[in-house]
Amino acid sequence: MEYTEIFGIIASMGAAVGGWELIKYVLNIRSNKRKERAEADKAEAEANGAEFGVLRETVEFLQQQLKEKEERFANQTDRLREVQDKYFNLMQEKAKTDLELQRFRCVRPKCAQREPQNGY
Repeated sequence: MEYTEIFGIIASMGAAVGGWELIKYVLNIRSNKRKERAEADKAEAEANGAEFGVLRETVEFLQQQLKEKEERFANQTDRLREVQDKYFNLMQEKAKTDLELQRFRCVRPKCAQREPQNGY
């Protein structure tokens, strides 16, 4: 027998057994392994269901706490901005008052043209 005849016999046997399935299996080895790992993880998660329930409750509790803290932070930030606005408004009023006083204040001691007179 020649090598070509042997190769032909092996190829025809592979085709009869499912050669196309073998080719698909070889091409999809990585994805098949990934699917098997995902199925194993799912089975393990179902077996440890109580453990994951506790984790789920903990995550929900922490999310609720985070939400409340974010709301408090937003409220404090708004309050701080209000206080800063009042402060800046008072600073502007003080600056205006100082400018008004500068119009009537005389810097020379014992100035006779001072309005109002202060006695020295």
